[in-house]
Amino acid sequence: MSPYTIKHLEGISAIAFRSPLILSAAGLLLVASFIRFLLSRPKKLDLPIVEVPGSSDQREALLQGTAQYPDSPFIIKSEWPIVILPVSVINEVKSLPESKVSFTLETKQLLAYEHTGVGDDAHEVLRAIKIDLTRNLASTLDDMQEEIKVYGKVARLVALLSGRVFVGRLLSRDEEWIEATVSFSLYVMRAVHAIKAYPSCVRSIVAPFLPELRKLNEFRARAAELLRPILEQQLAKEKNEKIRRDDVAGGQGIMISWMLKHTPEHQRASALVLVKNQMSLSFASIDTTASAIVAAIYDLATYPEYIQPLKDEIQQVMDEDGCDIDADGIMRFKKAIIPKLWKLDSFMKECQRHTPSLISTANRITTSAITLSTGHTLPKGTRFGFPAWAIHRSPNTPVFNPAKNPSSKLVTEFDGLRFYNYRKIPGNENKQQFVTASPESLNFGQGTHACPGRFFATSN
Repeated sequence: MSPYTIKHLEGISAIAFRSPLILSAAGLLLVASFIRFLLSRPKKLDLPIVEVPGSSDQREALLQGTAQYPDSPFIIKSEWPIVILPVSVINEVKSLPESKVSFTLETKQLLAYEHTGVGDDAHEVLRAIKIDLTRNLASTLDDMQEEIKVYGKVARLVALLSGRVFVGRLLSRDEEWIEATVSFSLYVMRAVHAIKAYPSCVRSIVAPFLPELRKLNEFRARAAELLRPILEQQLAKEKNEKIRRDDVAGGQGIMISWMLKHTPEHQRASALVLVKNQMSLSFASIDTTASAIVAAIYDLATYPEYIQPLKDEIQQVMDEDGCDIDADGIMRFKKAIIPKLWKLDSFMKECQRHTPSLISTANRITTSAITLSTGHTLPKGTRFGFPAWAIHRSPNTPVFNPAKNPSSKLVTEFDGLRFYNYRKIPGNENKQQFVTASPESLNFGQGTHACPGRFFATSN
C-alpha cells in the first residue's frame, strides 16, 4: 500500500473513531460497496494473457500480442485489464449501440466519474460539437488567431484560444476563469489517480476526504459563479428577441448558445448544469490539444530540419489563396487554407503517432454479451479496445509498408513527411490526414464515438 493511501486511511480512521455513528455508517457502506463490487465483477475470459517479463511498458506487450495473435483477441495484463481485439473485427463493433457496447461506461470508469463528476455522456455537448461547432469552424478561426504570449504553460494557451469560442472574449480572459478551467483540467487526472489508489469497494467512503476531489468541486463551483451572469444574459436575450433555437448564429462564446440549444428545457436555467458541461469540454479540449502542441514543439526542437519546409509551405499556400486582413492590419487564415497544408498536417500526425494520448483506442465496455466473427464471445462487463500503437507500426497498414510508401523512413524512425509522401501517391490524396478516423488511423477513435472535436482541435 502506498504512503499516500496509508496517510489518508489514518486520517479517515481518526475521524471515524471519534463518533460511533460515523463508524457504524462507514461499516454499512463498506459492506454494501463490497457486495456491489462482487456483483459487478466481469466473468473470467478464456483468452491468452500477454505480458512482457520485467517490463511495465504496455507498448511492448501490445506489439508482442499483436504479432503473436494477429487474428484473435488477447488480454493485456494491467491494473485494469483490457481485451485487445484484432483490427479485422473493428467494423463489427465500431457502431454498436450503447445497449451492446458502451463508450460512456468506459469513460466513466476510466475517469472515476462517480467521484470526480467527469466523464458522463453530455448529449448537449456532443450535439453542439458535432452539429454546430464543426459546421461553423470558419466563423471561429478569427477568434483563435491572435498574437498572445505563452505564459510558460501550453495549457493556458489552449484555454485562451478555445475559451474565446467556448465562453467569449471577456470571460476567456478573466484570470479567475483561466485559473478555474486550467486547474480543473490538471486536477481531473490527479483526482482519478487519488481515488484509484483505493480498492473500488471503499472509494465511496474515502472520496469525501481526498483533497484532489475537493479541489475539483471548488474549481467547478467557482466556474459556475463566473458563468451564471453569461447564462442569465443569454436566456434573457433569447426571451426578449424570441430567437428560435435553430437560428443561433456564430460568434464569440457561441458554444454556450449551441449547448443551450441542445439542453433539455428544465435544465436550461441551471448554471451548474452548464458549467458541468463547460468544464468537461474544457478538460477534453485543454488536455488533448495541449498534449498535441507539446509533442509538436518537442519534435520541432529535436528535428529542426522540418522548420523551414513547414514555413515555406504556409507561405506558399497563403501566397496562392491570399488571406483576410482585419481592421488592425493583421493577416488571418481562411478556413480553406488549412486542408492545403499537407506537410504541416503530416508532421502533426507523425508527432501524434510517436506520442499518442492512448496506446489502445476505440475502447468500450460490453453492456451485453457479443460474439465476434472470430468465434469468441465477450461477456457483459468486458473491457476491450484496439491496438493503435501496434497498428501504427505494422507493415499491414499501407502507409507504414515500404512497398506502398517507398519514400518514407523506417517505421521506428521519426518521419515528419511520412503521411505527406503517402498522400502524394495517386488514390491516397484523402487518406491518412490528421483528422482521419479509420481502421488504419485510430488516434481519434472509431465509429459512433470517434472524437467529434478533432476538426476544431486541428484548427487550433
